[in-house]
Formats: sequence, C-alpha cells, structure tokens
Amino acid sequence: MTDTNESTERSPTAQQPDRDRKGSVPLVMAEPKDRDPEEAQSNPLGLVFIAALFAMLWFWAGPRYFFVVVGLVVMIFLHELGHYLTARWTGMKATQFFLFMGPRIWSFQRGETEYGIRSLPIGAFVRIVGMHNLDPCDPEDEPRAYKNKSYPRRMLVITAGSMMHFLQAIILFTVVTTAIGLDDPERWSIAQVSELGTGETPAVVAELEPGDTIVTVDGIDATDWRELRSYIRDHPGDEVELVVLRDGETDVRTTTLATIEDDETGDEVGFLGVAPTFEHSRQSPILAAEMFGETFWGALKSIPVFLSPSTFGDLGTLMFSGSQDVDRTSDEANRPISVVGAVRIAGQPDFDITWPLSLLAVLNIFIGILNLMPLLPLDGGHAAIATYERLRSRKGRRYHVDVAKLLPLTYAVVLVLGFIMISTVYLDIVRPIS
Repeated sequence: MTDTNESTERSPTAQQPDRDRKGSVPLVMAEPKDRDPEEAQSNPLGLVFIAALFAMLWFWAGPRYFFVVVGLVVMIFLHELGHYLTARWTGMKATQFFLFMGPRIWSFQRGETEYGIRSLPIGAFVRIVGMHNLDPCDPEDEPRAYKNKSYPRRMLVITAGSMMHFLQAIILFTVVTTAIGLDDPERWSIAQVSELGTGETPAVVAELEPGDTIVTVDGIDATDWRELRSYIRDHPGDEVELVVLRDGETDVRTTTLATIEDDETGDEVGFLGVAPTFEHSRQSPILAAEMFGETFWGALKSIPVFLSPSTFGDLGTLMFSGSQDVDRTSDEANRPISVVGAVRIAGQPDFDITWPLSLLAVLNIFIGILNLMPLLPLDGGHAAIATYERLRSRKGRRYHVDVAKLLPLTYAVVLVLGFIMISTVYLDIVRPIS
C-alpha cells in the first residue's frame, strides 16, 4: 500500500480535494448518496413488488424454500446491523441503513440515519461517512468520520459484520445440536430400498421394505448403521444372512451382496441397496463448538481453492458444457455453488430441518471468512488499510492511504468475484447438482 503525508494537523477541508481533483468517485469505491430532502421517501409499487416476490416464493416453491431465503435475508441484515451498532457505539456517523440494493422504494428518517428498503432483493448496506480519502465528508462531520477514528474503533466496526456471521453460525449449530438433535446412527430404520439397472438389488431380493430395521448381519450386531455399512462394504459378492425387525417381529432373510465401484477410491465394495433414516439425539453444546471449529478450519482452507485460477478456469469450461442435472457423486459436484444452489439444496424436502440450519451455519462461516480477505472492496481490505495506517503513523502524525492507488487491484477483485458469482448462479440453474 502507498500513503500520503497527511497528518491530523491538517485542516478538515484540506483532506477533501481528492474527489474534486480526480472527478467522480470510481463505482467500486462509491458510497451510496444520501437522500435529497425533495426526494420521495416511499414507493408503494416497490413495496408491493418485493412482497409479491416473497409471496410467489411461498406459493410456488413452498414454505421450506421461503424460510431458507428469509434465513439468508436475516443473515445479511445482521451483518450490516453489526456494522451499524458498532459505528454508533464508537461515535461514527451512520447516515443510511438499508435492506437490499438499488433505488429506494421506502424509507424513514430517525435522527441522523435514514432507514429503509431498496428495490433489488440482494444485499444490504450501512453508510458510514468518511470511509477513505475518496469519500470526503462535510467539515463538521470530520471528527465522526470512519477514517479519522482510532485504530481499535475502526477495526471493531469493519470486522463487526464477519463477527455477526460467526455468532450466527455458533447459534445455529447450538440449536441443531441441543434443541433439535443430530442423527443417531444407533436409532435407524430403512427409509428407501434402491434399485440398480435391473431393479434386482440385494435389498429387493431380500424383500426389505421402508420401516424395516436390520438387527444383525451374519450374526454381527447391526443396530449401529455405521457397523452395518462397514460390514456390507467389506464383503462384496458374499451371501449374507440378515435378521430383520418388522412391526415388532423378527425374520431371517438371505441375499447376495452386489459389487460396485467406490466413487472416491475406485475399489470394489459391497452393496445392499438401502438408505437409512435416523432418529434425532440431543447433544452437548460442546459439540456445537467443535462443529464450528471444524467448519471454520475447513472453510479457511477452502478459500484459496475457491479463489484459485483453476477454479476460474473450471467454471468457465463448465459454462459451455451444456444443460443437464449433475449427479451429486460426480467430480463436478465439488464445484462452488451460489446462493441459488444453496437455497435449492437446503430447501429439498428429502432433508430434515437440521440440514438447512446447518447449511446456513456453514454459509455464515464461509462468507464471514471471505469478507475478511485483505482486499478491497471487502471489509478485510478496509481492515488492512487501517492496520497499515496504524503502522505508518508516528508521534501523533497519522498517515492516510491513497485509496485511488489501490483501484487497479480493487477492479481485479471485483471482476474475479463477479465472474464467480455469475458463473455459479448460471451453473446452478442450467446444471443443478441433484
């Protein structure tokens, strides 16, 4: 980063010429304009449009998809609420707090802040005055500008959004583990009997049905699904004896396991052809903390892969690969997914309520970490600037980074993130993962 020899001893008006000298602020760094007093504060048609979108989602996609989308909206709102509350607490001036983007459709003024809803149902924002040297503010607001506050206060405000994401993830994991419960592998039954190309899977031959429970396999306790699955995989082509519990009565069935190729290792493994359903078992809150830690570490390792040139190239190739459903066991199923794909997966009725809640927790962690990347226009870019300015400040003289010199890198970041967003949305529509 580069800096200018600006100090806090300069007059407020002396810190403003950047925009006047360089013309209009580049779009990637432009802050939303405050409302003109003459501008209308509400547009009833806009509110009707937003309400109609959510109503169509409820009636066409169903309540499950509706609540998943609402969960995402709440996630975005709480991110901005973190910025807003900490900005107010640290004495910064916040002039706008809006849900969604685009032109205003409804707003109201309370004190110095305008609250409202905009027309494009994506994102949200808080307008804090004086974010950088390309965002000059009125002289009377200079003491309350973000760029003129102390380093700890700036770091608190700019990281508050990601902290809210992490807090949401912890709460969601806690609800899943302690209030709802997780799948208990020792309390299961058959949910579905699958078929191969001929329809004669070992499960079909054994006349297994949904609701049955396999008690033993070749005399080995099979009440734990993990033990049964491991035994089946280790005995491809073998004849096995199953003790099956149905309607309170046990019966003995004999069948020969099929042999299939493992999708991950390529090894031959046994196949019975049943899918389980599990009862829930409530767990300790400690497990929620462990799930958060494991997910956080996994997301942290995935960020470099997500932003790597190979991902960029793979997504570009897939966009020209035609339209089709993608099997979840294929290599392509490991590609990044968009919010559209996440909603589609989380809203599927085949999964219980723990699945969308857990997926929302994972999304919160991933977005929280991605947002802290030290690149503009992400929050992490502003945090990096604040840190650099703190290190360069000496004996009461504060240095301010010239954000204009970072614009080429900022444009590159916007292009990469924009391409990933557009390509993943496109693929989740034309090549959805089934």
